[in-house]
Amino acid sequence: MAGRLICETCTTRLRRDLQVTPLLMRWLNEHVTPGQGGGDRVSGSQEAGTPARLDVLSMLQEGATPIHGDDDEQIGPPSIPSTLRNWAWLIAEHRGLIYPQAASVAELSAWLLRHLDWVTGQPWVDDMIGEVGALRRWAHGLAPWAVHVQELVGPCRSCGKRALVRVAGERYIECDAREQVGGCGALWTEEEYEEHVAELVGRRRQSRKVGAKTKRGVAG
Repeated sequence: MAGRLICETCTTRLRRDLQVTPLLMRWLNEHVTPGQGGGDRVSGSQEAGTPARLDVLSMLQEGATPIHGDDDEQIGPPSIPSTLRNWAWLIAEHRGLIYPQAASVAELSAWLLRHLDWVTGQPWVDDMIGEVGALRRWAHGLAPWAVHVQELVGPCRSCGKRALVRVAGERYIECDAREQVGGCGALWTEEEYEEHVAELVGRRRQSRKVGAKTKRGVAG
């Protein structure tokens, strides 16, 4: 796309991270009360209040103040609603649109996705990628976070490494770019992955047919 300031992989990553925010909200809502995991707790009343996790509440509540350390560096998770609202407000201001003030996280996610093509050409797109991506990383890092990660057998279409993983509930398959794995970070839809696997299977079958014909020719 003309005028885009980021690559296709970064665009897909931003799309993925926006799409998953409603799922993060639903999951975190189920884990406000601590189970086996850690996290600071606060009681709802002095009598028999149910302890709640401050780190989870920080992500769920709009306007929640992130936890900062002694050097003022943010060490606690950001608010999902506030992060999306801030970016929606900026886009609305730049494009002369009505700011979706009363929108839910699911509605904000859909609203931001509708403007994604325009966002990719803005000088602050890297900041948006960082902030929206941080929501997913923080949510995945909060305990308990029983995310099911499936390792796929097929190689990545971009780098060829067998480092593809699928996170439960997410649409995209990712080439794991962690240092110990060594993937490229590319993202693929289920359809693209299945097409790639079908192509590889087709090549293998064709190679076997050629090999079989060669053997028969030698034997004759």
